[in-house]
Amino acid sequence: MRSQLTRHVLRRILASEAHVALPPCFVFSRPAIHTHPVRYRVARTIQRRTFLKLFQKPPRVLKELDAEPGYETLLQFQAAEQNSIRPPMPDELVKAWRELFEYKTKHSRVVNSTQALCALRVLLHLNILPTNREDKQLSDEDLRMARDCLLKPPRDDHTTHLELSREIYAQLKRRGAHQPKDFYALSTALSQYGQSLEARDLVLDYYSRMSGREPSEALLRQFIPVIRGLAKEGREQELLDLVSKASRFGLEYDPTLHSIMTTFFSQRDRIGETKYWFNKPIGRNLTPAAPTYYEILKFALRNNQQEWALGIYMDLISSLESPKLRYNKPCWDTSFQWAIMLLGKGIDHIEHMIAVATKHTQGRPSSQPNIGTINGLIRIAIDKNDPYLAERFIALARKLRMEPNYKTYMLQLEYRIRANDMDGAFAAYESLRDLEESTKDKEVSVLNLFIRAMCAAPEPNHARVLEVTSYLEQRRITLEPETLVSICMAFLKNDETFEVIDTLSLHTVHYSIAERSMVRKAFVQYCLDQKNSTARVWDAYALLRQFFPELEAEDREAIMNAFFDRRRADMAVHVFKHMHSHANRQIQPTLETYVRFMEGIGKCPDEESLKAVHNMLKMDTTIQPSTRLYNALMIGYVACELPYRALDFWTEIASSPDGPSYNTLEIVFRAYEVTPDGDSLANELWEKIKRMDIEVPDNVYIAYVVTTAAHSHLTVAKMLLENMDNVVGKGPTFHNLGTVFNVLPSQEMKDQFEEWANEAYPQVWGELKKKYAKKRDSEGLPVFKIRPRPWKA
Repeated sequence: MRSQLTRHVLRRILASEAHVALPPCFVFSRPAIHTHPVRYRVARTIQRRTFLKLFQKPPRVLKELDAEPGYETLLQFQAAEQNSIRPPMPDELVKAWRELFEYKTKHSRVVNSTQALCALRVLLHLNILPTNREDKQLSDEDLRMARDCLLKPPRDDHTTHLELSREIYAQLKRRGAHQPKDFYALSTALSQYGQSLEARDLVLDYYSRMSGREPSEALLRQFIPVIRGLAKEGREQELLDLVSKASRFGLEYDPTLHSIMTTFFSQRDRIGETKYWFNKPIGRNLTPAAPTYYEILKFALRNNQQEWALGIYMDLISSLESPKLRYNKPCWDTSFQWAIMLLGKGIDHIEHMIAVATKHTQGRPSSQPNIGTINGLIRIAIDKNDPYLAERFIALARKLRMEPNYKTYMLQLEYRIRANDMDGAFAAYESLRDLEESTKDKEVSVLNLFIRAMCAAPEPNHARVLEVTSYLEQRRITLEPETLVSICMAFLKNDETFEVIDTLSLHTVHYSIAERSMVRKAFVQYCLDQKNSTARVWDAYALLRQFFPELEAEDREAIMNAFFDRRRADMAVHVFKHMHSHANRQIQPTLETYVRFMEGIGKCPDEESLKAVHNMLKMDTTIQPSTRLYNALMIGYVACELPYRALDFWTEIASSPDGPSYNTLEIVFRAYEVTPDGDSLANELWEKIKRMDIEVPDNVYIAYVVTTAAHSHLTVAKMLLENMDNVVGKGPTFHNLGTVFNVLPSQEMKDQFEEWANEAYPQVWGELKKKYAKKRDSEGLPVFKIRPRPWKA
């Protein structure tokens, strides 16, 4: 299968250079009903009068793509491998690998699953090439640089990250260049990506082989990532066994191990085990880590263990007032947090505690309360869902002349979002916007949350959404797929097509296949939503087709059917044409696609569209004629009031080895219904059916009855309805009676039928009159507003 990513994803859409004006065919216009060919134009252009174009705005320019260097070459290799064509040269692949991972390292970007897959295929390819030239082989440092990038978890599937990490270690080992840090990275990757049992076995084997040859402390630290991984996977017995073994080997019960074990049991509300591991003495008489204290606090409040927690708090306070912990700032910060959560102390008490801490730590400024202390208190208020308390801590910081930092404003942004205070949240954003700190990238999830919250508002402030989005783009941060979807949906509803184009072009190039699929499905759902106008749905489809050429055939068919439901066969035929001209064979129309299109024409007749697709079918050598295909063609031509052409296909079916189906018989009767001499042909076919003693389903029987009634044979139609129970095993429904009534060609016949039906089937006829009102057709005759009979090939 030819890769579409290489052709479309990493290139400016329909352009080869940056900063080009938007081509007039970039977003296709919505087809309108015309008798002449329709040319494409930019979506929703507005006619304006200008004076010699002096005041006309310059053409809109696409934002420049921020494609990651080297990635396109890796994609080209992946496409070449899939299509069995010549791949890029080895030196090009080596250069692309280095460029990509150097870029990832420099900007701290995560490697997505598709990039990891491409890199893995390239590494395996380079390994089998016989060459000693350095420019055609990856160096040890190239491999280690990629390995370190892979330790940052992706948002989607991490399976390929694990495979690539294994292959890099195996390559280093084959070269004899592997070092202890290389094994540590492998065990960390295994533990981090759900393979802790494998990591455990490897570490135990490694320890038994290397014991005595490497420093004991460094060797024992190999157990920590595995222990953390077992805890993450919830493997309690394996966790306890490994901790026991590592302890016998000499692994110290330090604050890190103390935190892992205590947190594991506290999060599962295991009271006895939590107390045991928390109270277990920590090596070198060290104190628990601050996050461990917070986990214990939440555990105690959940499990009514306040009295036990109070003892911990009192011991902590005593230690802080003694030389033991006097200069331990994390423990001071913990004491403030516990005073709020455990004792319910207010802002005045906290201010007093901060003053005491400041006095006790005068000799060491780095240990004194600072804005980080306030940030911890704000986090407590957020977890309590108390924005008012959080605001009071902000005020306390100002009172104590502590300058808010980036983290402070991020926390303020978070609790204001939770309080649905969008104006206040934007004010917090404006405060952090101009700050420059190295820790920014750790907080981008809050900004993504802020964008989604603004887009979810009943009337989104699009200017603010663009402001925050542009800020992230300037920092080279890729939006989360959910955020991208929120932005696009909000702008589509506001007819801001160009903003959607910019957003998609800047961010989708950095997404993996799975992440692109998430965005793609959202656009498909937008197209299928009947609440959206046809104009906006067409715009969304045009963007979907341009930015996601890999859009599956099933989704394209669903959108095609949605246009038929909207009575826009002209738009549906464009969707079909796009499938027909697609380079990927798997997306081109199948027999089922042709059938679904013709069934759509049955719902929304359009002769021009019908003939266009029929001509494509004649030239399509991949489609073999069948009864079902001929049925579909009959549906299309009958719906477009070309019954004689439809009956040509009936002749083809009758002479084919497969022969007709029940659906064929129904369609033929419906063709006879609109054929001038169809009554005699229908009677001839019906007699043949009776002679062959074929079991007749109700849909075929009713089709014959309706044909008879449409040709003014009212008496025969009534006799057939009366005899329906004997033939098909059930009487007519109100829908059957309504359909027969609607096709009767004169008012006199309608009156006679209504009088007969009211006597023969009073309950069914009464239900019909109760459920459906009447209207006048094009000839002024009354008809029931019942749903039309479905077409089924």
